[in-house]
Amino acid sequence: MKYSARNRFILFAVASYTILALAWIFLSDQLLTAFSDISSLVWLSTAKGVFFVVASAAMFFFALRAVPPAESFGRQTILETLSSGIARKRFPRSIMYAFAVVMTLVTLLVRTSIAIPFVQRPMMILFMFPIILSALLGGLGPGLLSTALAACCVAFFALPPTHSFLISNSHDLLQWSFLVTNGVAVTLLSEMLQRTLARAEENRRLLDTVVSGTPDSVFVKDTQGRYLLANAATAEFIGKPANEIIGHDDSALFPEPSASEVMAIDRVIMTAGCAQTHEEHVSTLDGKKLVFLATKGPVFDDTGQVIGLFGISREISNRKQAEEQIHRLNADLEQRVCERTAELQAANVELKELAYALTHNLGAPLRAINGFSRILLEEHAATLDGEARLCLDQLRDAGEQMGHLIDGILALLRCTSGELRREPVDISSLATRILNGLSRTEPERPVIREVEPNLSVMGDAAMIELALSHLLDNAWKFSRETAHAVIRVFADQVNGQRRICIADNGAGFDDDHRDLLFQPFQRLHRQDEFPGIGIGLATVQRIIHRHGGELTAEGVPGKGATFRFTLPESAVPFT
Repeated sequence: MKYSARNRFILFAVASYTILALAWIFLSDQLLTAFSDISSLVWLSTAKGVFFVVASAAMFFFALRAVPPAESFGRQTILETLSSGIARKRFPRSIMYAFAVVMTLVTLLVRTSIAIPFVQRPMMILFMFPIILSALLGGLGPGLLSTALAACCVAFFALPPTHSFLISNSHDLLQWSFLVTNGVAVTLLSEMLQRTLARAEENRRLLDTVVSGTPDSVFVKDTQGRYLLANAATAEFIGKPANEIIGHDDSALFPEPSASEVMAIDRVIMTAGCAQTHEEHVSTLDGKKLVFLATKGPVFDDTGQVIGLFGISREISNRKQAEEQIHRLNADLEQRVCERTAELQAANVELKELAYALTHNLGAPLRAINGFSRILLEEHAATLDGEARLCLDQLRDAGEQMGHLIDGILALLRCTSGELRREPVDISSLATRILNGLSRTEPERPVIREVEPNLSVMGDAAMIELALSHLLDNAWKFSRETAHAVIRVFADQVNGQRRICIADNGAGFDDDHRDLLFQPFQRLHRQDEFPGIGIGLATVQRIIHRHGGELTAEGVPGKGATFRFTLPESAVPFT
């Protein structure tokens, strides 16, 4: 037989009943020998039997309520088991008060049935039985009622003068006072015990609700690895009912080597004396492979000695499979991205090589066209009529335009290839030098130039110079028809980010066509108004984007335009 809590309590109850019954028989029989009167012996024997039946019934009532469940295999002591048996259940208050009155009156009837007169031997100790029983089952109110009723019965029927509540003898008054005091004390102690047990039971129920309701496996083992507690989730994972798990270790519940591995981890945790969280891979007897995220720690007794191990394990097999699948998908995606990036890089290289080849191969025929057309105009102009010279001039203009286009394409290709070197670039000095160069090409133009000092960025100096040249050249060109042209280079700040701004008060543009500004070879003005090939702003945008910055434009027709660009970690602190 396994010495479970249930079996230990059954043995204790049987042994206690046997000892107490034998002791009662022996003592009561010894009491009977003190009487020689037959009627007294009959009444005393009857009272003895009634008391034995009532006491036995009460003992069986508490014992049956305290019997632990069959699956209990914990370290619960006999005292703890008995405490759970006497824990007060919820009965209607009226029934408990009636029970207190009936038990006290029954005790009075038993005492009056005894042949020994009340006055000679009151036997007030008998009245403690209904007081204790009422206090244990009913609590404070029934216990005090039984005490008061017992005190009244003793004073009225037992103590002289009888049939009066007056107690004349001081010795009797002292005994009566002891009865009342003991009754009140027992009642108060019983009430405190019941409240303590009720709080403990409430906490136990709450804990049992949490442990039983959680989908995580919750268990407790002793130092030998035997399960002392296992919730429903544990039983479901193992594949056995809880009563077949309690009292067994992992070697009876899991196949090798899973059982040995788990038990080895448990021993390490109990030896270390501290909780740990780790993954456990377990195979069940029916062949399932499970993965748990387990938190385990030692259980200590009052002296600080390790007496077992607790565990909370969450089954994460599906999560692990999902993580592995995501890892495989990420690896596959990364491989595809690398392959596609390599393909795009190869395609870009081929495209750039093709563009360089085309511009180089177009350059020689174009130079020949321009050269021979110039020879015709310089050496054979006299033999050409007016219409022929006009056609030749148009041919030269087209050749020059095509040359500019080829130069623009080459510039566009150069700004998106090659190594990007970041270094401090003095925007104020660079803008001043570019504007001075433009002013020398048209010294007669009165252009007001405003350049904010101490502007600087971090970037590739050659590329930043090219971008700034295009922006200032556009400002110079599109303000040509303005009477009082103003070109400004300054900085502003938005959301803590500094922007370099180039503004003019020239022709401007319609905001509805803003997206066309940065497309190669797209123009918003006629060639005869403002000559150009439409490649400058596209080049600027690619330079700024390659630096990781942003380029924006604002314009109003006839009032000018403002271009702003930002570069990451580009500007010195704004002051």
